[in-house]
Amino acid sequence: MRTLRFGILLLVVSSAFSQTANAPAFESASIRTSTVKFGSNIKYQPGGQLSAMGWPRLFMQWAYGVADYQVIGGSEWLATDRYTIEAKAANPNATKAEMNAMLQTLLADRFKLMFHRETRDIDVYDLVVDPNGAKMKPLKEGEDFHCPDDLSVVCGLTNPTQLAGFLRVVTGKPVFDKTGMTGRYNITLSFNVYAPKGKPSPRGYNKPLLEDALRDQLGLQLVPRKDTLPVLVVDSIERPSEN
Repeated sequence: MRTLRFGILLLVVSSAFSQTANAPAFESASIRTSTVKFGSNIKYQPGGQLSAMGWPRLFMQWAYGVADYQVIGGSEWLATDRYTIEAKAANPNATKAEMNAMLQTLLADRFKLMFHRETRDIDVYDLVVDPNGAKMKPLKEGEDFHCPDDLSVVCGLTNPTQLAGFLRVVTGKPVFDKTGMTGRYNITLSFNVYAPKGKPSPRGYNKPLLEDALRDQLGLQLVPRKDTLPVLVVDSIERPSEN
């Protein structure tokens, strides 16, 4: 019986080691602390090179193809500590999917990332057309968006899907485009940016609340609901050593 148990244990350990050893990995990778205070980026460059700047939670989003609300748990530094990653695949023709798999291995090896998958009920919004109809101005073919002189007005978005992505940042919740609208539009939005964060507005600041602005300016609504979504739950992670 002891021989059998030892054989099973050896088989499990050997299998786990084989999976780690055979996991796709970059030929070389450098991780350094970043002094950049704003922004983030990831570039899949010719020659199998990957260049990224951001924070660990964002690296997980890129590596596993999930949204910010689908990464749960972990320490606060996962969203504050910034790093730059410069990595190179052995195959100069490595695809984006292949390099994302290598990024997963890098997170496990260098950040000691351990997580598990779950599905959870999450508060979300559906972006829908108001019963009185949409008010967005269509753009003609070849026409670019127009921004007003007022720098407090949100502009540069040209379709409801882009608007839903922006509203996800504003509300802190997933927002799904359910308008059914296609084409390009000149979307501008002026609203109270303090209210969604629960902060008092400065004296003399009289912008409308987000829900009123969406209805009156764009003819849209945010409808709350619950949705069951897959998430990655961080079990443990460590700050990487630089090289």
